[in-house]
Amino acid sequence: MMSSSQPDLFWTRARILRGALAVSVVLLLALIAARIDLLRALPEGWTFDPGPPLSEALLWLSREAGIGGLKLSSVTRAMGAAVSQPYELLKGVFATGFVFYPEAGGKWELPALPWAAITAVFVLVAHHFAGRRLALWTGAGFLFFAAFGIWESAMLTLTLVGVAVLFSSALGLLLGLWGCRRPAVDRALQPLYDIMQTLPLFSYLVPMILFFGFGPVASLVATVVFALPPMARITTQALRAVHPSVKEFGRMAGCSPRQQDWRVLIPAARKGLLLGVNQVIMLSVSVVVVSSLIGAGGLGGDVLRALKSMRIGEALVAGVAVTVLAILLDRISHAIAMRRPTHWERPPSWAERHALALKCGGALAGLSLLALWIPALQVFPEPWQVDAGRGVNDAVSWLSRTYYAELGAIRDAFILGLLKPVKLFLTGLPWAVVVTFVTVLGYLLKGWRLAGLGAAVFLAILLAGYWSKAMLSLYLVLVSVGFATVLGMALGVLGSFSRPLRVFLIALVDTLQTMPMFVYLIPVVMLFSVGEFPAFVAIVAYAVTPAIRYTIAALEGERPSLIDGARMSGCTGWQMLWRVRVPLGLPVLLLGVNQVIMLAFGMLVITALVGTRGLEEITLTAIAKVDAGTGLLAGLAIAGMAIVCDRYLRALTETVAYYMGVPLERGR
Repeated sequence: MMSSSQPDLFWTRARILRGALAVSVVLLLALIAARIDLLRALPEGWTFDPGPPLSEALLWLSREAGIGGLKLSSVTRAMGAAVSQPYELLKGVFATGFVFYPEAGGKWELPALPWAAITAVFVLVAHHFAGRRLALWTGAGFLFFAAFGIWESAMLTLTLVGVAVLFSSALGLLLGLWGCRRPAVDRALQPLYDIMQTLPLFSYLVPMILFFGFGPVASLVATVVFALPPMARITTQALRAVHPSVKEFGRMAGCSPRQQDWRVLIPAARKGLLLGVNQVIMLSVSVVVVSSLIGAGGLGGDVLRALKSMRIGEALVAGVAVTVLAILLDRISHAIAMRRPTHWERPPSWAERHALALKCGGALAGLSLLALWIPALQVFPEPWQVDAGRGVNDAVSWLSRTYYAELGAIRDAFILGLLKPVKLFLTGLPWAVVVTFVTVLGYLLKGWRLAGLGAAVFLAILLAGYWSKAMLSLYLVLVSVGFATVLGMALGVLGSFSRPLRVFLIALVDTLQTMPMFVYLIPVVMLFSVGEFPAFVAIVAYAVTPAIRYTIAALEGERPSLIDGARMSGCTGWQMLWRVRVPLGLPVLLLGVNQVIMLAFGMLVITALVGTRGLEEITLTAIAKVDAGTGLLAGLAIAGMAIVCDRYLRALTETVAYYMGVPLERGR
């Protein structure tokens, strides 16, 4: 009898026969559907679009709904005020300054902190936690913001990220603690977390406009909602991973449940929690840039305005600034998370314990006072600023003119040889064939429960009238995932043979993973204008990173005894690769494909900005029309397809890992 830890589905002879029968049924249904209109396309009268009723319901909730005398709009205004107060304070400190109007008349202005003072503080923090190299890079990055004339936009983005991280981390910590205390609550929250993380960003924005208005407050709330799940999940995992002896020590000391949580478990899980904050920071940077669509401003607003007017130079400078800011925040927060506590040989003095705070305070005070006499320290002089936008625009124009034929040939080859055939095939399949195939595949992978999930998602998309749009989105994701997987695995395999190339690839992956999704659109628009091919290139560039990383991990992490045995049997390098390393690393490779799919669905929504026509277009249009219901349903359709792909590939990975005898934890 199989143990409970084994996968639910095994490839018995009876199941293989049932699978062959199911495949035969799918093929037969395809032949029948070709002759029956009802199985090819559902009549319009059979579908019901719940988008308009849902929009009306959300509009009623935002304006009229309430309990007793308390309206929901009053609650959302209070929430918006709670978020906006720290934002307005930090915005004034870092970017815009403050303006006061005394009762006696006139106006009194208090400028923001000098750029030199803010730069010095971040350099000191980077040096304290990570050393000289990161301090130099931090100084160079902040000097880049000032020298290229985007200081205020960068500080606005930094402010938005800081406030969002504060609220996301706090709420995620509380939810994670609650889930750790009560496993039933954690199980109930997991599907909600899945939806929150797979729901497209645009779908968050329209309801936020209804409840919080157009502007940075709605952006902040959307960012908090999107960035919260990783923190909650990591908190629960980190608290559960605390050694039992630590928990027992708290009980023996007489701690109450509250004291046990806040004075024992949370300090013991500090490293894991700080890594969670690191993830929140990176997600917040991505969302804050996208939320410029609803008036968030900052660097995202600069990118969006430049893309709309096709000023590629300005878009590129702002995009590079977003990437630099994301990398610096990632490296600094990661260094803080990984720093070990300092052990003193003697009791430290108060000044030693607060050395960093004293240095930062001294730098702020000294440079702020010095800026009163040296204006260049307050605001970077305009004559010293670099106008790179015009030069980049000229370079893009030259590149387009010089290599127009070559770039067009590459675009046409991919469109005619890959994109168009896959698009015609998938969009031409009858709905009955697709639904049956998804159901059969789910059953073969893990039984009727998984099959029911797949069938329910695709039937819901069909009955809601989104089928044709969904197939366009699915085609673009599948073709991008296939190409990104092949490209990433090929690079990973090459990296396994060359240590310098492997080091370079890992550094490249680390850099690409810190770049917000918005930034990937800039180079593809520069080279290929707009359309499905630029969207394909952007998705591949964004989603290829896990394919590279997981391939390297799979080929480097195999059991030494098997590798030595294969080497002793006389295997060549390629035989070792294809007959030993790849088969043994297959579960890890499948986990990498899973991550490629999830990243591809995440990037799909952003490609609506370059003219794709699937469900992502509906979510973008919904923002302009403030049609919350339609945008939310289109986003849920994308999230549903992403969850189905994720669950199916997980089931396949578990089954393969079981038969290969490889623990899945190694690749996660």
